[in-house]
Amino acid sequence: MNRAVEGYKKLAALVRDSRASLRPLDGYFVSYWRLLVKYPEILAWETLWNDGQQSAYANIYKLAKSIRPEIAVGWHIWHNNSFSPFYRAEQDYADFCQYSDFLKVVMYNNCGGPRLASYANSVSHTILADFSPEQVLDFTYKTQNYEEANLAELPSKGLSANYVRRETRRAVNGVTSAVKIWPGIDIDIPTSKGEKKTEPQDVREAVQAALDADADGVILSRKYSEMRLSNLQAVGGALRV
Repeated sequence: MNRAVEGYKKLAALVRDSRASLRPLDGYFVSYWRLLVKYPEILAWETLWNDGQQSAYANIYKLAKSIRPEIAVGWHIWHNNSFSPFYRAEQDYADFCQYSDFLKVVMYNNCGGPRLASYANSVSHTILADFSPEQVLDFTYKTQNYEEANLAELPSKGLSANYVRRETRRAVNGVTSAVKIWPGIDIDIPTSKGEKKTEPQDVREAVQAALDADADGVILSRKYSEMRLSNLQAVGGALRV
């Protein structure tokens, strides 16, 4: 416990220095990796947190089934799963099969563009500060099998329907047939001025992409009060194709 606290304090100091552009002697990535090697308790604590979350899921699943065996129990997979390869490594779809009837995997491609651009800019000032934001984005694309817009265009273009198709297929292939995959499709989730706004064509293409990749259905996200009727109608258009 004490070693974990000590390691995290040093990690926090390194993050502050990185964001202040105070480059360590051996560069940013080497310094972060060196800290993890010297303090494996940092990763052990991260694993403890992740294992605790999975245990909570399993306990909820078991309790719900003991009360109503026929009830469907599933989980929301956070959007960071689409951005950070470090976080993605912890979200093993095969593990979810033990305590899930369905997964709502966030595949918000419209607001996903600005969000991914923000992630690339942020990480390029910490663990990957040896690289430009454009290089960080390219690294992210390569490690996660994306082919999307460059950093300058990404906030205004968003992610494509192909992103939805790829991520849906990855999720479907990652679970057993007993676990349903319901991609979360974003409709009018607010973005900042000049950033991607949802249009009917975006909705039609995203819904169709999810279904083409063998999704069991979709979940229109985030909430009805944000959604324009023209974009909701586009869902019906995709389903009637």
